[in-house]
Amino acid sequence: MSQVSPYQARKATAFVSCSLRIEDKPFVDYVEAIVRQMGFVPFGTIGRHDASPKPIWEQMKENIKSADCIVLAATPRYLQQDISDKLRTGKAMSELLHTEVGMAVAADRPVLAFVMEGTEVGNFLPQAVQYIVLKKDKSDFFDKWPLIQAYCHNARLMIEKKWAEDDRNGVIKWIVRGLAAFGGLALLGLAGGSSADEDDEGDEEAVREDYDDEESE
Repeated sequence: MSQVSPYQARKATAFVSCSLRIEDKPFVDYVEAIVRQMGFVPFGTIGRHDASPKPIWEQMKENIKSADCIVLAATPRYLQQDISDKLRTGKAMSELLHTEVGMAVAADRPVLAFVMEGTEVGNFLPQAVQYIVLKKDKSDFFDKWPLIQAYCHNARLMIEKKWAEDDRNGVIKWIVRGLAAFGGLALLGLAGGSSADEDDEGDEEAVREDYDDEESE
């Protein structure tokens, strides 16, 4: 019998890394619909889900760090020529998307990468994460669905593992703080007891001196 995760009902937040161009919106909406179906809550995209007067880089970093994972919706943007083969050209994804994926990897966040067919992903993405190629017209959705489910399920397991580790670390910190507070009170009690003992010894010595004076008279 499999054990039910205590985090099963908890929604995982997903920072969406994507193009904001009008022509790319249908594919980005498509990817967001997939991850929503799998239980993720898209958020944080600068200009799509979030707006702030903060510098863009700072806002990106904060949103990625606060997310449970990052979802990449990669679309073709720049015409790119292969250095070793000048006849080989293609449309590459935005450099900004590479940067956001790099930030997610550095922050130890799972990356769910969906790439529109025909997009040159460059060298960094294949080395950093696994990704799934999808057709713009959605004609391969049912063929790719089992793979997408496994992809998202494994990301969910990674997220739940991190939640559990964070909760354990929180409990440990609470225990340490409690023990530190208890230890501080105990030390105060010992200090107070030492002072009282010294006062008692002083009183006893004064009584003995008075008694000796009376005897001498």
